[in-house]
Amino acid sequence: MPARSLAAIGVSALLLTGLAAGPAVAAPDLPGTSAAQEAAAEVVLSGTIALRDADEEHPAPADPSFYVQVQDAEGDVVAEASTGADFSLPVPGGEPLTVRANLIGSDDWYPTWFGDTPIAEAARTTRGTDESVAISLLRTAELSGSITADAVPGVSSPSFDVQAWWVDGGTYTLLDSVPVTGAPGAARAWDPSDLALPAGDYLLRLVEPGYPAYDDQYFSRLARLDERAVVSVPPGGRSGIDFFPSAYSSDVARLAGTDRYATAVAVTASGFADGAPVVYLASGANWPDALSAGPAAAKQGGALLLTDPSVLPAVVADELRRLAPQRIVVVGSALSVSESVLQQVKALGIPTERIEGVDRYDTSRRIVEDAFPDGSYENVFVATGTNFPDALSVAPIAGRRAEPVLLVDGARSRLDQPTRDTLAGLDPSSVQLLGGAPSISTAVEADLRAAKIADTVSRIAGTDRHDTSRHLNDVFPPSELGDTVYLATATGFADALAVGPVAAKQGAPLYLSEPTCLPRSTRVKMQGHDLDQVLLLGSPLTLSAQVRSLSAC
Repeated sequence: MPARSLAAIGVSALLLTGLAAGPAVAAPDLPGTSAAQEAAAEVVLSGTIALRDADEEHPAPADPSFYVQVQDAEGDVVAEASTGADFSLPVPGGEPLTVRANLIGSDDWYPTWFGDTPIAEAARTTRGTDESVAISLLRTAELSGSITADAVPGVSSPSFDVQAWWVDGGTYTLLDSVPVTGAPGAARAWDPSDLALPAGDYLLRLVEPGYPAYDDQYFSRLARLDERAVVSVPPGGRSGIDFFPSAYSSDVARLAGTDRYATAVAVTASGFADGAPVVYLASGANWPDALSAGPAAAKQGGALLLTDPSVLPAVVADELRRLAPQRIVVVGSALSVSESVLQQVKALGIPTERIEGVDRYDTSRRIVEDAFPDGSYENVFVATGTNFPDALSVAPIAGRRAEPVLLVDGARSRLDQPTRDTLAGLDPSSVQLLGGAPSISTAVEADLRAAKIADTVSRIAGTDRHDTSRHLNDVFPPSELGDTVYLATATGFADALAVGPVAAKQGAPLYLSEPTCLPRSTRVKMQGHDLDQVLLLGSPLTLSAQVRSLSAC
């Protein structure tokens, strides 16, 4: 069966990213063994290779030849060979290894990893000493269909990508993508040889790359990703994969309550229908404690709610009962959340504790140290503790990446020792400073670089709070399959605080808006990321009807 090169495409966040195997290839020349490999204690890795779903049209070869490749945890090739159905290879002992095999000289079976998956990150590992590695190569299947695009003003020859996402449980990995040129008003077939994929379950999606004039669409005619979008592709292939893209448009809704506390409840209710294992409770009268608490809650699969400093609102108490967490964490001292509120929460009968420090910076460190054990994190986000806009949009990003947000006094001439110690324990690859020099001084930045706590120190800053928000979401883009975006006012903090864990769970970003209009550049970014399910946070007093209509300014 003809097949083009199946290039792997990576995916960001709450979704698994991985390298897909390519098509069957001839065995390459085998490189010499390195001195380091010779020095390592070797074991013999043995196994068998079978061909799945052979039939009359695709019979198994009488004497098949296979190419077997063994990789270490870093993805380096440690052994490879041409072999028959049974193989034995010397490999380094004592370390986890993955094994991939493909049939030489035929595209009828797809390169497959040990664990019978086409995805490297989903492969089973072996140490080569305690089991025989059995690999069943997956049959390839042909897909075919058509695209019938609506007429859109100014668009005469739209370009689309037909994407095939491999489904493994709740994990989606983009396995292949084929470009197709449409013809508005007419069906345009795409060649069945364009997609040669392993038989299995898929999401089949049509998307217009770049700045889209058309909405993305899932087969069959689904605007949103849900369980109906998962389709089976049998070994015999599947035809009739037809798409009918229409002009780009946005669905806009609002999450709001009678006040900031009820709005936070509306947010958590939308994202935690089945409860939450942990709930963080922060003051709704101020913002610092909640900035670090949101990502901490998200890392544990939990939610963030707000409370009046003096009394627990009834709507919040009801939501705590509904969420039924195993743990409630009240953040901040009695000056932020009173002892009376703490006792009202404890009266709900849920294990409750307070995390507090001598000031907002100490509280932030304690929240981070509680939720993020010492280890090695790719990023630690550092925000000023004296203002909120720069850090609002980072909460969903840090939450979905399971990375902390740490508050610092950005006006200092050098980093304080307790913060330095917390960062050292987190052992980040990169420290991301949020906001310009007025937020975090160049002196603090220089001190961080000199301390060599992280490999790199970067600053994410724009010309204003809107530009910083856009830049954050460009550097750490939302999940590719997500179409939800949250909008919060740039002039207040309350409505945006609780959304961090919910947006993190969905892989959705948070952008900022003016109260009466949406900045044009933000509107463009949202459409550029194909974010057409817009959720406004707060009442019309916070984000007006003009914002709901996405009126630009």
